[in-house]
Amino acid sequence: MKVILLQDVARIGRQFEIKEVPDGHALNFLIPKKLAEPATPANVKRVEARTGKKNAEAEASQEAFLETLSKLKDAMVTITASANDEGKLFKGLKADDIATAVSEQVGQLHASQVELTEPIKEVGEHTVAITAGGEKGTFSLKVEKE
Repeated sequence: MKVILLQDVARIGRQFEIKEVPDGHALNFLIPKKLAEPATPANVKRVEARTGKKNAEAEASQEAFLETLSKLKDAMVTITASANDEGKLFKGLKADDIATAVSEQVGQLHASQVELTEPIKEVGEHTVAITAGGEKGTFSLKVEKE
């Protein structure tokens, strides 16, 4: 039986793929658990439209990332945060905080595109790596005391 996977399913396939599976497995497991739906012509058209839209959104997001990356090469992003007298932040800056600051000051950036091994916990200048779709870059982030 041909089914359209609604989620990634181990040993079968990824979301929105059309797969041939045994009838019993489809009827007794995949379809009742909403992991798949029958691959009828109407369902196939709907999934193709959805994946086309998803691909277009991914392409637009990649273009926005490249534009932001080019702007970040010349810019210094500044974040003010509360810190003690020794320059230690009371709350570490995470990818969400950095992405919000970049979006406000330079251009659109998602938190998933910011690569941090650990939160930033000190005042000063830091180099932050960003990546999306194989494109990588870095920018300078200045953390100032409030």
